[in-house]
Amino acid sequence: MRLEGKWLGVLGLVICCCTGTLEGGGSVDGAAAADLGVDGKGPGADGAPAADLERPPDGKQPPDQSSPPKPDQKLPKPDQKLPKPDQKPPKPDSKPPAPPPLDLAKVKWLHTNVSGWPVKAKLSSVTFKGSLICLNYDKANTWPKNQISGVDVNANPWVFIWHGGKWYGATWEWMRPGQTCKNKSSVAGDHIKQKPFDKASGWKPKSGQVLYFMISGLARMGSAITNVKERTAPVKVIWP
Repeated sequence: MRLEGKWLGVLGLVICCCTGTLEGGGSVDGAAAADLGVDGKGPGADGAPAADLERPPDGKQPPDQSSPPKPDQKLPKPDQKLPKPDQKPPKPDSKPPAPPPLDLAKVKWLHTNVSGWPVKAKLSSVTFKGSLICLNYDKANTWPKNQISGVDVNANPWVFIWHGGKWYGATWEWMRPGQTCKNKSSVAGDHIKQKPFDKASGWKPKSGQVLYFMISGLARMGSAITNVKERTAPVKVIWP
């Protein structure tokens, strides 16, 4: 009887192990059951489906853990060199265009037209000495004198000016016997006294301007005061 009771006890222990319970109604260890997913609630520790274990609690898909595409590290370079502006603007013409050679037949005469007077004197040069302009001609002591306001005179100096597409010829002073130099300031509108080169014009020669000079017998006042009808040839001068 005692042997049969012992075998019955062993048999009962085997049965209990197979059904997952121990004597006294205990259950499998909870931590182990959670790891194994055998607590009776399903594959997960809390009974949730296994697929749900891979999702975050808020139900959103986890961000892609793969490396994001790299932006283009080398952007196209802007044009670093802009076209250079003209650093030096074109210079204005400091000198007026050269006029054509003087032709006495085409001159606009502001005083007596002496183009028909014979060339019987020589103007060898026109020079500048300080404030003076000297017209070096060979009849200063030869041509006869006449008087104007009580002063002996025997010649008139001429200047020829290119203006508005034509040459103008005008006297600008009186010359006394033996005299060849006058003030440079006399070559001006306030001494010519005839339009378009009168006092109101304010005309004065510009540096670099092409002019012609000539000497004749008295011609400033027409036939009122005369001596000889002779002249020199014109001489080209670049105003200093």
